[in-house]
Amino acid sequence: MRSILNGSAQMEDADTGHPKRLPSTSIDRFMSLGHDFMDGQARILVYFDGHVDEARLEEAVRLTLVASPWIAYRYVDDGLRPYWQRVDEKDWWPIFHMVVCLPSDPRFYKFINEPMLPENAPQVKVGLFRWENDVLCIRSNHMALDGGGAVRYLSLLASIYRQLGKDPHHIPERSAAGRPGPLQVLKEVGLLNAIKALPHIDLPGRSWGVPRTGGNDDQGTFTVTQLSPERLSFVREYAKERNVTINDVLLTSFCRALFEICDPPLGERLMIEVPVNLRKHLPRFQADVVSDLSAIYLLNIERLHNETFDQTMDRVHRQVEDKKKNKIELAEMVLLELFMLPGPWLLRTIKGVVGSKTAHPVISNLGVVDPKEVDFGGPEIKDVHFIGPLLYPPNIGMGIYTFRGRLNVSLNYPRSAVDDLTKGRFLDLFLMEVPGPAETPSSGGRSSEEQHDITGEQTVSSVKAVCICPPPPPTPGATPVPPLRSP
Repeated sequence: MRSILNGSAQMEDADTGHPKRLPSTSIDRFMSLGHDFMDGQARILVYFDGHVDEARLEEAVRLTLVASPWIAYRYVDDGLRPYWQRVDEKDWWPIFHMVVCLPSDPRFYKFINEPMLPENAPQVKVGLFRWENDVLCIRSNHMALDGGGAVRYLSLLASIYRQLGKDPHHIPERSAAGRPGPLQVLKEVGLLNAIKALPHIDLPGRSWGVPRTGGNDDQGTFTVTQLSPERLSFVREYAKERNVTINDVLLTSFCRALFEICDPPLGERLMIEVPVNLRKHLPRFQADVVSDLSAIYLLNIERLHNETFDQTMDRVHRQVEDKKKNKIELAEMVLLELFMLPGPWLLRTIKGVVGSKTAHPVISNLGVVDPKEVDFGGPEIKDVHFIGPLLYPPNIGMGIYTFRGRLNVSLNYPRSAVDDLTKGRFLDLFLMEVPGPAETPSSGGRSSEEQHDITGEQTVSSVKAVCICPPPPPTPGATPVPPLRSP
C-alpha cells in the first residue's frame, strides 16, 4: 500500500523553474478513457453589459498561465505512465480569439463546439465575441479542469484583469501548491481512513440511458434554463422542513424525470453518477488550485410503482448521507490508484470489454457561484453560464448551479444523435418535479393540452437563457464563414 502514496519525480527546468514533466494522476488516466462517451470539455459564458478592454483581457488570459503554469502543458499518453509535458509558448495553440459578431453568428457556434484535445496546449481557450455587448467564452479540457476547477479559473482570470486595471505591469504570484491529485488527498486524510471506507462501497446498479436516434455526435446543442428566485426559495424551505439538502431535492427530481423518459423496468437497481468535490479534504492553499479533483458517488435507485416524491427523496437522501458518512469518495480513490498501478491499460481493457454498457445518467451540482469571485471590475456582468461536457447517448447528464439567486439547469446533447423532443420533454418533466410554484416549462416535447395540465393556474416563468444550436447548412453559393482571429 505504501507504494500508492509515492509520487513520481518531477524534472525541473533550471531556466523557467517549471518542471518539464508532471506525473499524471489516476483521475487523469481515468478521464482519458472517456472520450468515447463525451466531448471532454467544459464551457463558461460570461455576458457583459458593455465592452471589456480586449488588450487587457488578452494579457490577463496569458497571465493565468503564469499563475497556473501547468495549464500550458499537454497530455502525453505513452501507454504505461502518461504524463503532462511543458510546452514552450511559441508552440502553443492560439489561446485568445476575438471576433465582432452576434452570438447567432456561425463563428460563435463553431468556437463553442470545436474539439479540444488534451495533447494540444494550453488546456484552455478564450474567445471574446463583440457586438453591442461582449460575450466571453472560456473552454477548458475536462481532464485539466473539472467544474470546480472551471469556476476557479474564471475567478483567477477576473482577479488578474482587475489587478491589471490598477497596475498594467502586474504579475500574479505563481501557485506554490503544484497540481494536487488523489495522492495528496489520501496523504491528507490518511490512507488507513480511506481503507476503512472500502467495505461500504456498493456494487453499481445496471446501466441505462436515452436511446440513440442517429450516429453523429459532432454537433451539440447547449441549453441553460433558469428557474425563478421564487422557485429556489421554495426549494430551500422545502428541504429545510424535511431536513434534507437542496441537492437531495434536485437529485430526486432528476431521478423521477428519468424514470418517465427512459421507462426502465420496475424494481431494478439503476446507476446514477453524482460528482463529488475532493477539494474539501485539502488545505485551503491546495483546494484553490485550478485543476481536476473530483470523485463520484454511484447511487443505486429503483423505479417503484406509485411512489410519491417524498418517498423517492427519502431513499435518495438516506443513500447520499450513508456515502457521505462513510467517505466513499476516499475508498474510490484507493481503488482507482490500485487499478492504475499496472498502467492505464487495465482500465482500457475493461472499457473495451464493457463498451457502451457502462452508460448511466449524471447530475453535477456546482453549488452557489459567488458574484464577487467572478467580478471583472467593470463592465458589469449580466449573467454567467456554466455548460458541462457534451455527453453522447445513451449517456445523459445535467448540470446545476446557482448564480444571483437563480437556479440554472444546463442540458446538452448531440442534436443529430438524440431526439430534440425527448430532451425537451425530459427538461419539462424535471421542472415539473422540482417542488414549488409551477413554472412555465419549455415548449419542446409536449402538446399544448399536456402543458396546460402541468402548469396549472399559478405559474411563474422559467427562462431559457441560452440555446446554442448548430447553424443551418449553408445555401449553395453562400460566402464561407470567416475564421476566428487572434488580436
